[in-house]
Amino acid sequence: MNEKNITQIKESITMPPEMKEILLQNCTRSGIKHYCYSQYSRVCAGLAIIFCIGAISSTSLAAYNVYQEKQLAIFMDYDLTQEEIDALGDELALIPDIASYRYVSADEAWEDFKTRFFDNDTNLISSFTGNPLADSFNYQVSIRMGADTQAVREQISRLEGVRKITTIREWEKSSRRLVIS
Repeated sequence: MNEKNITQIKESITMPPEMKEILLQNCTRSGIKHYCYSQYSRVCAGLAIIFCIGAISSTSLAAYNVYQEKQLAIFMDYDLTQEEIDALGDELALIPDIASYRYVSADEAWEDFKTRFFDNDTNLISSFTGNPLADSFNYQVSIRMGADTQAVREQISRLEGVRKITTIREWEKSSRRLVIS
C-alpha cells in the first residue's frame, strides 16, 4: 500500500483526529521499517548460512581426522612366517579396544600403492621389477571410537614381531615422500 491509499482509508474512518494521525504515522513508518528489516534479515540469513557451511565443513574435517587417527597399520618383522603372522592377528583380536583388523598382503599393498600414487600409469609401473613392497605386509586395525588410541598403540607395540605402528595420516605422508624422492 502506498501513502495515498492509506490517506484515503484514514479519511473514510470515523475516529478522533489524533488517532487518525497516529495511525497514518504508524502505517507509513512500519513500511519503511519493514524494508530495512527485510534487508537486514537477508544479510543475517546469509551470514548464518555461511556460518553453518563453515561449521559443517570443520566438523567433517574433524571427523575425517578422528577417522585417520583411529585407523592403524601394523607392520611386522620381515622374517615372520605366515603362521607367526596369523598368531599376531589372533593376539590383535584379544585387545578389547580394537574394533576390527584385516591382514594386507605385500601384493595387495603394492596394488593399493600403484592405484593411489601412480594412477595406474603402466609406463611407470612397468619400470619396477617385482614387488618393491614385498616387506610391506601389515594388519590394518580400526580402534573403537571411545578408546585411547595411544594406549592401544602401546599394547600393540609390546606384541612379539611388531616392527612399526603408523596411522593412515603418518603412512600417507611417508608414502608421498617416497614418491616425490
